[in-house]
Amino acid sequence: MPDSVRTPHLTRRMFLKLGAVAASGSLVQGPATITRAAGPKRGGTFTLAYTVGLTEFNPVNLVTGHYAFQRALFNTLAHYDAKLDLQPELAERWDMAADGTALTLKLREGVRFHSGREFTSADVKASWEFATTDEKTTMRTLFRSIKQVDTPERYVAVLRLDGINPSVFDALDTLYIIDKENIADRAKTGGGTGPFRLDKYVPNDRVEMVPFKDYWDRGKPYLDRYIIRTIPDLSALAVNLESGAVDCIWQPSSIDLVRLKEAGGRFVADLGAPGASMYNLAINVKREPFTTKKARQAMAWCIDRARFCRTTLRGLVEPTCLMWPKHSWAYFPDLEGKIGFDLGKAQALLREIGLGGGFESEIVVSNRRYPGSSDLAQMIQAEARKIGVTIKVVDLEPARYDAQVVVKGDHSMAVITYGRLNRDPGTLVAAAKAFYTEKEGTWTHFESAEYDQLRKELQSTLDRGKRRVTARRIQELVLEECFTNSVAYQQRTWAYASTVKGFGYDMDNAPRVDEIWLDR
Repeated sequence: MPDSVRTPHLTRRMFLKLGAVAASGSLVQGPATITRAAGPKRGGTFTLAYTVGLTEFNPVNLVTGHYAFQRALFNTLAHYDAKLDLQPELAERWDMAADGTALTLKLREGVRFHSGREFTSADVKASWEFATTDEKTTMRTLFRSIKQVDTPERYVAVLRLDGINPSVFDALDTLYIIDKENIADRAKTGGGTGPFRLDKYVPNDRVEMVPFKDYWDRGKPYLDRYIIRTIPDLSALAVNLESGAVDCIWQPSSIDLVRLKEAGGRFVADLGAPGASMYNLAINVKREPFTTKKARQAMAWCIDRARFCRTTLRGLVEPTCLMWPKHSWAYFPDLEGKIGFDLGKAQALLREIGLGGGFESEIVVSNRRYPGSSDLAQMIQAEARKIGVTIKVVDLEPARYDAQVVVKGDHSMAVITYGRLNRDPGTLVAAAKAFYTEKEGTWTHFESAEYDQLRKELQSTLDRGKRRVTARRIQELVLEECFTNSVAYQQRTWAYASTVKGFGYDMDNAPRVDEIWLDR
């Protein structure tokens, strides 16, 4: 094993270097620079609020309600910084075999779980096994690209691969190390090796955590207590922040975010990790009339993306029909607008398949889970009505939505978001459920031998030129099949009091609360 960490050099060649992007005023984007001018100070309680609560303490179930606890209770083997360079965490260093078939990890020694048990290579294997078998694992396909985990020594784990796999480093950043002894009780409790341990959990109300005294990164965290509150009413989030009842809110309404930005320096408004998530219209290809491609295409042409961005998203983001963001090498600007808003084209497509008189369908949303999704569905509903298509909009509570749409794909159409845009382009099609196929458990039930082969090709080489050709073919196929339809980036925004220092988050927008301190 070499003395130096070799992978950061690899990531500079293999991955996009993504820096923080500043916007006007106090609206910022990208993991915040940690402020230490007069600190960090120790002590105090930091309270974060959002509209949805957790469904279980499962860190590999990447739904909205789980990000707030992931990097508080758990660690990953490594993590990306703001430039997408991989930094050591529970793995101190790593080395890729020359033929790309094995990644050897030297693990940090002396790390303890909250239970007091020592972390070893056996826990890497157990965490990988859980992530590849649990039905709620969001990135199960990515983890399954690792074919085997060997444990030759107590502090050495070897990830076995079939061959070159550019996304394996993304797996290091997202494979949260679980405690195999308590994961079975994840509906009511959770604990890993993270900087905080669970102190109190009141379902649908709050999670309270206190510092883990034996945390391996000595001197952290700085806070005395970390509280996550569930406030179901979106409009109440900003009110609680302004009154001082909470210190930070996640995904406030766009109207409130703009207002807080202009509140005389009392708050910081942050757009979150760039390109982390995308609003999309998912269409079930097994439901009539969407078994026919042209019916799906017709719905895609009913989406007024520009209006959604202008009104609901308050002009903070631009519309797009493409699956990868502008900063990705897999973004092809000449394909932008390949599908847009045109009711004439939508109606013509329906006439071609004998549905000129329209049809009835529904769009399922969860506005608490994905703020703004109800607005988007209602816009599609209103435009589709003009060409004779009657759509019912069904707004479900998050838990029911997850069970019906995310897990089972039991819907005709659904407004949902997908993530993993801001990583290696291959990770999006390998690890975002919106781009899975039927055999992998997608919510669109899409199947295509050609698509599966293209996804495989994208992950089988490091040659950027070859990968760009394959990525373009994938993008063109997605635009043609319309099983998932990109609409606009979902900026998972933050607003927090200016007294909160050291605020930052990972590429999925999970806050890194071990760095936070309070200047008050």
